[in-house]
Amino acid sequence: MTRFPVAVALMAIFTVIIIIFDNFGNREPLGRMLAGLIVGAYLSFCVTIARETQGKSPAIVLQIIIALICASLAWFSEELRINLPMAIGAVLLILGNMVLWRKSRDNLHVWDFTHKIWTGAVFATVGSVIFTVGVFAIGAAMKSLFGVNMNDLIEHLILPLGLGFLAPLYWLSTAPRVDESYQELHDNPGFVSKAVAFMGTWLLSPLTLIYALILIAYGINIIVAGSLPKGEIAQLTTPFLLVGTLTWLVLEPPFIRTKALAKLFRSLWFPLSIPAALMLAISVGVRITEYGFTPERIALLLAVIWAIGLGIWFSFGPKAKRDIRLIPGTAAILLFLGTFFSGLLSVQNQKSRAVSGLIEAGVMTNEGVVRNKDDITIDNLQAAKKAKGSLTYLIRQDEDKVLRSLFSGAKNVPAFQKFNTADIFERLNLDDVVLDSRYNSGRSIIYDTKNSIDISGFQQLHGRYSFYAANNDNARQIAIFNDVQISSNGSIISFSQNGNSIAEFDVQAYVSDLQIIKDRFILDDPSIVILNSEDKKINLIIHSLNMWKVTNDEDPKTNINLDFSILTTGF
Repeated sequence: MTRFPVAVALMAIFTVIIIIFDNFGNREPLGRMLAGLIVGAYLSFCVTIARETQGKSPAIVLQIIIALICASLAWFSEELRINLPMAIGAVLLILGNMVLWRKSRDNLHVWDFTHKIWTGAVFATVGSVIFTVGVFAIGAAMKSLFGVNMNDLIEHLILPLGLGFLAPLYWLSTAPRVDESYQELHDNPGFVSKAVAFMGTWLLSPLTLIYALILIAYGINIIVAGSLPKGEIAQLTTPFLLVGTLTWLVLEPPFIRTKALAKLFRSLWFPLSIPAALMLAISVGVRITEYGFTPERIALLLAVIWAIGLGIWFSFGPKAKRDIRLIPGTAAILLFLGTFFSGLLSVQNQKSRAVSGLIEAGVMTNEGVVRNKDDITIDNLQAAKKAKGSLTYLIRQDEDKVLRSLFSGAKNVPAFQKFNTADIFERLNLDDVVLDSRYNSGRSIIYDTKNSIDISGFQQLHGRYSFYAANNDNARQIAIFNDVQISSNGSIISFSQNGNSIAEFDVQAYVSDLQIIKDRFILDDPSIVILNSEDKKINLIIHSLNMWKVTNDEDPKTNINLDFSILTTGF
């Protein structure tokens, strides 16, 4: 704690917030600020290590200022379009490089320090898993033997304290000193170093080389076929590039890199990575051309730049300048740029695509004014799909200001509400345009458990029930209580008594009536009236509802996953 006081304090604040606000609900800025605290804690660690390397004090005030800036930026990250996952990735990548802050190349020192801090992270993760399993086992034993239910205590206090504070504290305690000797890596490595080297040499190296041959054959097949498979290239090449580069780094120490297999892999890896990176570049370029920029595609584009740059430098650059700090360092710089520019670039690009698509489809005049609804005729279906895809992205990102600007000068402007903007498509005559996507119309609906549910006037609570269904399913029974049977047929939940139907609830119609475009929707009131007569009442309480469509030419399906309870009176 004395070595990293600011990082420890930030993790303590993180844990307290988690404990007090265990369910964030609509407090999304607070949730984002937690990510800022994580970034601030890692940067605090980096400052301490860098200052120790220079033989200076840890600059506590500077660390506090950095932490405050990170937390503030994270709080407003949605408005500033800051990508927090990229920010966390960037700071994680520079941790090991700090041991040689503003010093000349010493690959072995960097390798030793990085290897030790990540070994500590692995042990912290394993310890966290054991801690979690142990705590739940104790909770189960207490409930079984003494009837004491500890679930709330475990979930809202013990786990946040253990995973949010004690696990990071343990990791910080394992951080090596910057002046620790690493001479053992020449000829007398420790057990962990040997284990890591063995895994790199005899597991990762041969598997990666075999995978490289498969990718080469796959690339030749693509050239012969003359077409790119959708989505597959990125899924195949990105892990390959990451794992291969990690393997190359694992084989850096002198005691292992002189071995025949390790030497072969290290000589082949970066030349082999270049064609794989070019395949990924072509795939990403095609996707961006077809669907525009998103933060995810920008991340893949940054991976291409990183992989090609490293491949060229470590294949053809001077050996004396092949500093391993370049590998995580360039990735961190690229992710840092992506943190601040991926969101902005994506929104501007998607807006531009939406405008050009609307003009080409005949929805908007050449001057950029949306036509009256009665005057809109879709002239170009592909352009309409392009516009709808971009508008869908903007809606899901809650870019109300951007959407409003598209309707500048138009009549009958639709309402712009954060979670209820489906009428935009109706106004633009795009509601019947189906996007070319296998998975679409995904919705996730939950309710904020901090809000109470009014159960006055009801006599009984039944459930919790769960069911999964598709719109072509046969009827199936869900549950029976008293003399009431609950069954489903596709998206319709039916209630019957003594063989007579008394009520129905169409889940798909319910979701459609909500007019949700946002992927995740939080209900203020999860209670839905199913039956309300003079002597009988049924309300359905939604705990969670997920609905998505799987579209293909042969068998389109709407899949539903619903968890619910039932309130009744008169049964």
